[in-house]
Amino acid sequence: MAFNEEQFLQQRIQGWTRLSMLCEKAARTFRDLSGAEIVEYVRLYRQASGDLAYMSSHSTNRDVVVYLNALVSRAYGQLYRSRVAKFGTVVQQGLWLAADTFRRRIWFFVLSSAIFFGAGFYAAGMMTIRPETKGYFVSPEMEPLFEGWKEGKFDGRSADEGLMMTGFYASNNPRVGIITIGVAAGTVGIGSTILIWQNGVMLGSLGKEMNDVGKLGFLLSSVAPHGVSEIGGIFVAGAAGYVLAFGILAPGRRRWIDSLKHAGKDGFVLAVLALILIAAAAPIEGFFSFNPAVPQIAKTIFALIALTGWTAFFGLYGRNKTASDMGLE
Repeated sequence: MAFNEEQFLQQRIQGWTRLSMLCEKAARTFRDLSGAEIVEYVRLYRQASGDLAYMSSHSTNRDVVVYLNALVSRAYGQLYRSRVAKFGTVVQQGLWLAADTFRRRIWFFVLSSAIFFGAGFYAAGMMTIRPETKGYFVSPEMEPLFEGWKEGKFDGRSADEGLMMTGFYASNNPRVGIITIGVAAGTVGIGSTILIWQNGVMLGSLGKEMNDVGKLGFLLSSVAPHGVSEIGGIFVAGAAGYVLAFGILAPGRRRWIDSLKHAGKDGFVLAVLALILIAAAAPIEGFFSFNPAVPQIAKTIFALIALTGWTAFFGLYGRNKTASDMGLE
């Protein structure tokens, strides 16, 4: 039996028009359709899909085929579009991903922190055993800074000065983190090890000098409030770089490029986490840590609370959840 295109169009056009109307109504969300309309939508979509296949092989009217193709594509996109996650859900997923990635890659964080504190104790120990080595650890440029710390007091800051310093820390400190990550990946971990070591040496030698004048407690209580987040962020940044370096050096059974891609996912999460930690420390450093109006005991309590909070978050948040449970697979 010959295909009668005009008769076919007369039989189907009403359904196509109705499907188009339902598409318009469901453009924002399927919740705008009633239950009966959703059933009708699905039925008309399936029918239009069959009509498109039939018309593509039997009709010479390209305008109709193009129209049907656009209609079916639109209906398909609306029917199978991903649900937009709520803001709260996105935040929970991000927090879980950060904590889970940190736990899986914790040994790289331990490596970064071990290098930092090892450098600090090494510098302090050498300066104690052999005082003449001070010149190797404390450069002439750092001497004025050390002498300022030894006075054991801070100059008062106005609100404008605190805001200015917060802006400086918020731009400079994340830059250090980015450099640490980039150098680690680019030098297969060697460069970031040097950077972390140098920072550890500086803090260790300053600690030795402050201890000699009986002000080590002042130093620690002043650095700790923002240092928990800032130095912790540097450790995480180092860990991110080491993850990438490890992906290059130890691909295992994976191809080198696949190993780097795999490591890159965790490295990116750790890098973002590091920058958040470092940025979070900026207002604390700008307004709180070096504020002479804040008692040192209050700074110590704040640091202990921050350390406890971060430890609990990384150790416990979403520990019994999987990626599937969080809707990430």
